[in-house]
Amino acid sequence: MSKSRFKRIRSRLSATELHRELEDADTALMEAVVAGCALVAYADGWVSPEETLRMRRLILRFEPAKALGGAAILLLFEDITLKFAEDHEAGACESLELVSRLVGRLHESELLIDTCCAIADADGGLDAEERETILRLCTLLQIDPGPHGL
Repeated sequence: MSKSRFKRIRSRLSATELHRELEDADTALMEAVVAGCALVAYADGWVSPEETLRMRRLILRFEPAKALGGAAILLLFEDITLKFAEDHEAGACESLELVSRLVGRLHESELLIDTCCAIADADGGLDAEERETILRLCTLLQIDPGPHGL
């Protein structure tokens, strides 16, 4: 597991702009955002109890998450986290399936990547596994990672 850090990345949008953009999110976007963030959280193969607690707190405090309904997102995140804990591959497959629902929806796909970048950067930068996961999401969604600083 690599601990090297990449430069801090910035979402193309500020937290306030992300919040505003996500206010009208449909269920598919909400589920994809949570699944994408779970994939980033589990990028190194596991999440410690401390990381899970930190992610729960971040979901409740993260302005864009509030736009999606903090409590609903928290429940979905906990459900996905449980799936990853029981079977990492099954959790990853289900998360990728949720994300793939945004293929062809460029604006929503960009919002998902912006949110994942903001979550990954919350701890001070992007590690190699997080970067690789976000690049994988960009490939899945058929979007250019360049505007996201990847």
